[in-house]
Amino acid sequence: MSQGDSNPAAIPHAAEDIQGDDRWMSQHNRFVLDCKDKEPDVLFVGDSMVQLMQQYEIWRELFSPLHALNFGIGGDTTRHVLWRLKNGELENIKPKVIVVWVGTNNHENTAEEVAGGIEAIVQLINTRQPQAKIIVLIIYWQDEQGHHERENKSPFGQLDCGNPILILQTGELTAWRIHYEDISCYHEGLLIICLERVLDQGVNLSLMSY
Repeated sequence: MSQGDSNPAAIPHAAEDIQGDDRWMSQHNRFVLDCKDKEPDVLFVGDSMVQLMQQYEIWRELFSPLHALNFGIGGDTTRHVLWRLKNGELENIKPKVIVVWVGTNNHENTAEEVAGGIEAIVQLINTRQPQAKIIVLIIYWQDEQGHHERENKSPFGQLDCGNPILILQTGELTAWRIHYEDISCYHEGLLIICLERVLDQGVNLSLMSY
């Protein structure tokens, strides 16, 4: 489903230096150094949803004791995460669990492309870290203004149950609805966890959500 070179969401690509201060590459280089200096049991990789987790007490309570590493960068798409993982962020470490949370910033991609990009990430992790259990977290997609849609623009809303990525069911975004889907028959060791929750600021999760 990743469609190889024909899927733009599955082609590794470094993020554009929009701010002109090389901050994205600096963060990536710091992550690569962390791989050389630390021995994590758990690795989180993705966009701002991952990045902001470490700001909350729940990170210090639950994940710091596991020597978890947080490789989240705000604004990243599937192709940015792919590039980072291919360029050092999976080297010199052997985590037991790798959590992937990305896709909400793929505004320009179709449902199939986003799913294919996530699949490409999972395949890369499985190849380079075969010992790790992979957890993919999926939330509602948002547009560039931070609006969460279930129709028209939402790539996940277009997916059907035959696709390898679990679709987000239609419904009101007013409460937790957590779905566990074991698709080990499709990809050994892969567990899809689907989270649906109102986002207080329209973009990122609140403390209660985390």
